[in-house]
Amino acid sequence: MFSTQTLRTPATMLALTTLACSFASADEEHYDIGVWNDNGTLMTGGFDHDTETLAVQNLRVFEAEFGEDPTFPYSTDEPGIGGVAADIGLMEGSVIEMNVSAGLGVWNGSGFNYGTSNSMTIDYGPTSVDTLSGGTLNFLVTEDFDLHPIWSVNEQAAPGAYLVELTASMDGYNTSDSFYVVFNLGLDEEAYEESVDWVNDNIIPAPGVLALLGMGGLAVRRRRG
Repeated sequence: MFSTQTLRTPATMLALTTLACSFASADEEHYDIGVWNDNGTLMTGGFDHDTETLAVQNLRVFEAEFGEDPTFPYSTDEPGIGGVAADIGLMEGSVIEMNVSAGLGVWNGSGFNYGTSNSMTIDYGPTSVDTLSGGTLNFLVTEDFDLHPIWSVNEQAAPGAYLVELTASMDGYNTSDSFYVVFNLGLDEEAYEESVDWVNDNIIPAPGVLALLGMGGLAVRRRRG
């Protein structure tokens, strides 16, 4: 198993430890955020902490559920960020910066709205960031690591799906493309999966689309020449 690093302030140690333990017992399969080095550019994939492997090499949409522990209905410690340094091409002792973009998307049935009436806070160790202003959390790369921040939506949030955008960066590497976590707060599974599908279909371009865009950009340059 991983040697999980825990950096908690004394005031929050007991509550966050109880929260992490209760969520860790959930049976639902999920992927943590696996950041890896692809020839100097950071990529994200689906990391399976049970098998300690990058089960999905390229993954940019992650899923998480609030309320798996009724004691903490508006918080979760999934997804975490994890990996085995030798397998993901990162040096032990280096630091992954997880950058949280400002703005929390709220599912409206056909897309996501943005505003300031809802927000999400992400806590890891002594650092706390939120979607109102954005911010960065630092994760230390060790031989094998399985690190879990606490994600919390404001308690006035209505049932729905909530979208957070992030990037991963490190000194000496190109920053990753944006990746996304879609959180479910009390939606039935079918409605929630519709929101996840929407992100995959409308925000994440398919590899073939990227190739076409590249060809189109080349054609434009040729015409301008």
